[in-house]
Amino acid sequence: MKNGKEYHPAWCRIVADKWNSAPRGLLVTLLADVGTRARCRECDRSLRSVTESLTREHERHPRPTRQPDTVVPLRVVGFSHGILFLGAGPKYQELLKQTAVEPATPLLVDGRRHGMLLRVDASRQEPLLVIQMDPRAKFRNGAYQVRLRLPLRRSATKPYAVDSIEPAARARHAALHPPVVDDLGT
Repeated sequence: MKNGKEYHPAWCRIVADKWNSAPRGLLVTLLADVGTRARCRECDRSLRSVTESLTREHERHPRPTRQPDTVVPLRVVGFSHGILFLGAGPKYQELLKQTAVEPATPLLVDGRRHGMLLRVDASRQEPLLVIQMDPRAKFRNGAYQVRLRLPLRRSATKPYAVDSIEPAARARHAALHPPVVDDLGT
């Protein structure tokens, strides 16, 4: 309320009555701006009951332990008609079979969306990720990586989901593939 000795941190009977009679009299403000006003007892009761019920619900359904992000290295297998094919090694076949593809999974290059994952084909010996490139994006050849995470509820039939696809870190890629040095040491 704009005026009064109490402030209301929850929707209580007093706030509901004010909303019905004169909604312009309600003021949404920061808690720091409330000043010397006291909390409404009815609001405290309703907030306490909600907090207690959420705590009981949380105790009944413990949260699953969070797995660290799983990263799968990829290499370019082909690029044709705006479709990029990225291959993962055979050792990642089982992991990618357990991975869901959620709508609008991006291919990110330097923080910008350069494409969108269409599907993961894990039925091959070397699994493929099929990506529709953005026509404005410039094709970048080199190593990529896919980040896996826990799936959203709608695709929770599999234990993993694709979070994003991105170019592999240049330093790590350089360490895995050192430059070729000729006889002159150049």
